Amino acid sequence: MDEPGIGLARQGISNLRSAGSFARMPYWLSLLADLLARSNRPAAARATLDAAVAAGQARDDLWWLPEVMRMRAAHDAGRPLARACAPPRRCGGHGSVALLRRCERDLAERGVGPSIAGVLPTA
Repeated sequence: MDEPGIGLARQGISNLRSAGSFARMPYWLSLLADLLARSNRPAAARATLDAAVAAGQARDDLWWLPEVMRMRAAHDAGRPLARACAPPRRCGGHGSVALLRRCERDLAERGVGPSIAGVLPTA
């Protein structure tokens, strides 16, 4: 059985979809993925984040995708560094210092530091 917050998040997302309200769907799906990850359901969190990426790309709703991709990198066993570095490179014009700092923190946790302050490594 789902945790109460997960059920409420799923219901809210379902209500938005039923109403045809797809704006900011990657954001809402990332919140659900966070709840799933915190409930020790990494496969469901990965699938939800993948759905968030697809939803954002399908509707050109890209503002939250760098954060979704950063969150998704935490679930990659084989290529965490490549995906963790992707958001700033793909969304260079995003301009989010907070996102850059979260990516730097994630990379530091993996033992990789930036070669230049404020610039993420490319490999």
